[in-house]
Amino acid sequence: MESLGTIISASETGVALVLDTESIIKKIANAREARALPPGSVVGDLHGGLTFTDAVAAALEARSTGGWHELQTAAGDTWTLIILNR
Repeated sequence: MESLGTIISASETGVALVLDTESIIKKIANAREARALPPGSVVGDLHGGLTFTDAVAAALEARSTGGWHELQTAAGDTWTLIILNR
């Protein structure tokens, strides 16, 4: 599984983050699989995180210092994401 590929560019007005939605991990079978993901993995869905079981969500949350976040893409999709950094 791949981690998120990002491109960050600074301008006078701020910073823009480009999200490669193809690199988001969208399915995790169980908590064991969630614990085995490499640091830097980005996990998420378009359904408020509800496609993950409570056990999987808890395993992911234990591996993230920032928790779940919502991000709206330029296409208007709202992703619920968690970045594994532990």
